[in-house]
Amino acid sequence: MRKKSRMKLNVGDVLFESMSQNIGAITKIFDHPDGKIIKIRWRMEGHLPHDSEHSYKKVLRCVKNGNYELTPKLSTNNQIEPDK
Repeated sequence: MRKKSRMKLNVGDVLFESMSQNIGAITKIFDHPDGKIIKIRWRMEGHLPHDSEHSYKKVLRCVKNGNYELTPKLSTNNQIEPDK
């Protein structure tokens, strides 16, 4: 029996939302009584960056359904600083 590999979201991963052409970077993942929360800093050309918070499960579902394209963080030398 083959075990399915689980997708995991990490700080520094980049998301692309094709409908709005938004590019977002995961800046923070934290625990909440209702489950994990992901903070995403979205950037869109011609607009100021803005942050949003979503449930970990919702973002993971959006990636699996193809609503967001995920690019995992490649190196430790990333330009986006996570919140401290």
